[in-house]
Amino acid sequence: MKRRAALTCLAGASAWLAGCDRAPAPDAKPRWPSLKVRDLAGKSVTLPSASGGARLINLWALWCPPCRQELPGLERLAWAVDSHKLDVFAVALAEDGFAVREYLAQHAASLQSVVISPDVPVVREMGLDALPQTFLVAADGEVLARWVGAREWDSAAVREQLDRMLPGA
Repeated sequence: MKRRAALTCLAGASAWLAGCDRAPAPDAKPRWPSLKVRDLAGKSVTLPSASGGARLINLWALWCPPCRQELPGLERLAWAVDSHKLDVFAVALAEDGFAVREYLAQHAASLQSVVISPDVPVVREMGLDALPQTFLVAADGEVLARWVGAREWDSAAVREQLDRMLPGA
């Protein structure tokens, strides 16, 4: 039942990256939204649209096997990259932060992680019709890339691709 509700929430229109219900300007670039989230202790925080540097933001859920499979690779990527060049975040779509915290403690304890309810309107607006989804976001909030599906985030091929895409790389 929870999985069905989460899928329903995630199956929102893909309008967020497509520029809502109108065609985007030819040079319009998708922007990362500011997200009100909870840290793993339950405290409300904001994952801002723009930040001090590039970010790789992975959206995942406990009920999603490919999501869980790629978390250790994301953690290894976070260890391997210079945090001044790229910050790696995992955003769990969940109501129960405790379950997320317990899972991450066993499988990706050092990965920067937050929780957001799948019922929040901005989540539906993002058009997350499949999980996991990962976004490469520039310091100014511009979405540089979007990947749907699991990846081997710590592989040499993915590292090279990220290096080519990062501003100033």
